[in-house]
Amino acid sequence: MSADTASAMSFSARIREASWSRHQGLDPSSAADGDREPGLFDRLFEGSLSAGDYTRWHAQQYFVYEAIESAGDRLAGDPVAGSFVFAELARLASLESDLKFLMGPKWRSGIEPLDSTRAYVDRVTEVSATPGGYIAHAYTRYLGDLSGGQAFGKAARRAYGFGDEGASFYVFTGIKSPKAFKDEYRARLDAVDLDEDAKAALVAEILLAYDHNGAVLAELGANLDRNPFDPRVIAAICHHMNHDHAEDTLVICRGTGGQREASGARMTGFDGEGADFAAAVGGEEVPVRVDWARPLTERAEVRPEIVRIFTESRELLGA
Repeated sequence: MSADTASAMSFSARIREASWSRHQGLDPSSAADGDREPGLFDRLFEGSLSAGDYTRWHAQQYFVYEAIESAGDRLAGDPVAGSFVFAELARLASLESDLKFLMGPKWRSGIEPLDSTRAYVDRVTEVSATPGGYIAHAYTRYLGDLSGGQAFGKAARRAYGFGDEGASFYVFTGIKSPKAFKDEYRARLDAVDLDEDAKAALVAEILLAYDHNGAVLAELGANLDRNPFDPRVIAAICHHMNHDHAEDTLVICRGTGGQREASGARMTGFDGEGADFAAAVGGEEVPVRVDWARPLTERAEVRPEIVRIFTESRELLGA
């Protein structure tokens, strides 16, 4: 886009023009390659996305919105960013409610950010030190939720028979007219008090936000149908290990996990091939993966395998 063209457009139109290709790239219906494997969006709309994979997608969004809304709380009084902090847009409480419904009361013990999600969250935290950085990420997520996100909510309710729970993330009870709200949001973008360099940086950050979102979807999509365990089962077992057997979890990370210097540990998840942990080493958390002796598919198989790796860990440590 030339400088003359950009100057003739409203700022919100300039953003839409610059980000259109990124937006289309996240939309499976716009993909030109008809031979590609169906992604997460495709499978949600066709009704073949498992409830477990839907839950895992929901969980990754929790970490992103936690970062965005934490930044919004800090910037609510900012003369520039404060105009884009809306209580009625906040999604974190809805995500918590949905995850509790989907995974049970111990849901927090059973979710962990993917590598792509960590990178996304780190970027939100870093750039939200400036008003434009916060606005870029808030705009990308919230206006997307008010637009295409509404179709996701309908698809989830249709696929899983949800009522008021399970897809409340997509319901904005405080917004009567999404169109009117989006028009007001864009009017504020058009009037935003930023110089040209800051506006250009804001547009560039929106494109990066799309890229981060795409990376999370790609990582989720690469692992569809690979975890045979229901998220409720994962949350319950992780909670049990971390709260009732914290010392055993540490022994596993020190022993078979190879982190002899770990001062603390927690179980973060598992699948059919092995278990994941986070070990506290030198003031930082280090990911630890311990393979099962054989592939597992049933909940009853998990406990004997945990006992086995705990016993092997004790032997390795000379206990």
